Amino acid sequence: MQGLVFVEGNEVFTTSIEIAKGVNHSHTSVLRLIQNSMDLEIFNTLKVKKVATKGRPSDVYYLTEEQATLLIALMRNTPVVRVFKNNLVREFYKQRRMIESLASQRNNAEWLNNRQETKVVRQECTDVIQEFVAYAKEQGSKSADHYYSNLSRMELSGLFILEKKYPNARDVMSMRQLNLIEMADEAVAVSLRDSMDAGLPYKECYQQAKIRIELLAKIIPRSPLPALLRDSKATCELDLKEVEES
Repeated sequence: MQGLVFVEGNEVFTTSIEIAKGVNHSHTSVLRLIQNSMDLEIFNTLKVKKVATKGRPSDVYYLTEEQATLLIALMRNTPVVRVFKNNLVREFYKQRRMIESLASQRNNAEWLNNRQETKVVRQECTDVIQEFVAYAKEQGSKSADHYYSNLSRMELSGLFILEKKYPNARDVMSMRQLNLIEMADEAVAVSLRDSMDAGLPYKECYQQAKIRIELLAKIIPRSPLPALLRDSKATCELDLKEVEES
């Protein structure tokens, strides 16, 4: 159910687009139902954003769990609607639990200390990557600066199940995941240093670092990071096009 329910700030929402997709209705009909139902604002002020698609703006409503539940209650209780309602309730529950878990984690002294330690190791790894970028440029690389982001993506995608893009994925990692990413940073730094000392071509240096991460992934199974703080505007634009074309 990726994208069905998401977090923005400290609140959990679904959108009129997701509801339209889930109940197999047009987005226009769902908008009409929302706009004709004054009861939805009993729980909270309706949140709406303008999203451009096909050159024309369209309203996209962000609905809380109470608002979404009431909206679905206004629909005919078909098998499709019943299945979607069950999925929606489960996803809201999952995201609320995720928020509670992350809030508790961020107040945990041990987690905060561990997170600080990973920042130190990450900086040490970044220093080595900086040397590697200069090394690659000396060998003629025209896009060596991309190695900062490429190596980070390699670690994240190789070791974790990513459900979205993260402003900083390490801020939502568990203790176990922080320990793993710390090992990955150390592995990348050691690999790059060894490869450069051996005078290997810069592309081979990168491949050797990648092998280290792949070996680490074989030892420790990939685990998911929470699907929070998604880029909701971009997702809405894509999904709205899909709904209107269906």
